[in-house]
Amino acid sequence: MNKILKFVLLLIILVITFIIAMISGISDISVMEMLKSLFSTGEGNTYTIINQIRLPRVIIAIVAGAGLACSGCVFQGVLRNPLADPFTLGISGGAAFGASIGFAFGITKLSWIFLPLLGFLGALLSVGLVYILNMKKEFDSNTMILSGVVASYIFSSAVMLVFSISSSDQLYSAFMWLMGNLAFFDERILPMVIILVMAGVVILCCLGNVINIISLGNEKSNSLGINTARTVKYIFLLSSLITACIVSCCGVIGFVGLMIPHITRKFVGNNNKVLMPFSAVVGAIFLLICDTVSRTVIAPVEIPIGVITSIIGGLFFVFLLLRKAGKISI
Repeated sequence: MNKILKFVLLLIILVITFIIAMISGISDISVMEMLKSLFSTGEGNTYTIINQIRLPRVIIAIVAGAGLACSGCVFQGVLRNPLADPFTLGISGGAAFGASIGFAFGITKLSWIFLPLLGFLGALLSVGLVYILNMKKEFDSNTMILSGVVASYIFSSAVMLVFSISSSDQLYSAFMWLMGNLAFFDERILPMVIILVMAGVVILCCLGNVINIISLGNEKSNSLGINTARTVKYIFLLSSLITACIVSCCGVIGFVGLMIPHITRKFVGNNNKVLMPFSAVVGAIFLLICDTVSRTVIAPVEIPIGVITSIIGGLFFVFLLLRKAGKISI
């Protein structure tokens, strides 16, 4: 099948998933009622549910899925490691530390802006640590992954320390956020998150050929006229900022950046110029489905979306291991 046709098909699936997500929930809403509420101004329960509750959440699920999946493609290509993803490099650990500080000391209760702000600052702290550890190594792939693991352990330990001195009511809110939960998202920062994340995704997709060359190795990329160390540095910072924006408002949502590129690669190949936009759309569809399941499967109780993505991600890699061991054939 032609790649353009595949991409159009994915966009159609995304639209269908969007509609299903908008009409699914505790309140039964028909497609016509949903469309009427979206394209008209008015009042009433249906209008409020569609425009003020479900629409912002559906949009952030799409944006977050696209950003995490695209960033995962970038890290796997640049670092030449199939297990690299935004969270391998400790970004989520830093965001978790920043948010846990806010919960523990009651800072998040002062204003809605402090939770995403502290999460973002924590993520930047982790990115800065990884950046400093790699400056002298010229952003070698192995050193970057090891630095990310070190940062993850440091910030995970710091989070546990913060939790140990926190009260029980503070712990519950922090724990729900750390598992990834779109219910914590505040729609007032939605425009800024959309602009930052989607602009970053577009820029990364435009750098697909550059990432292809970098994935060949330092010697070949340098011989083709690319300053590998400097380019990797800029791409790493951009991808990290995208992830930091997402994690700071949605919590820790694992496995999207790790799993989606692997799945998409089976259908479109290893060319990052094609793989990255495809992965962004697949990631948006995947996270939108997961969020719909999280708020409907045992409604009115809501399952944190990070729990669902982690379960699916774990089963996916068990499947891959069994397949490589020859116990499953396709």
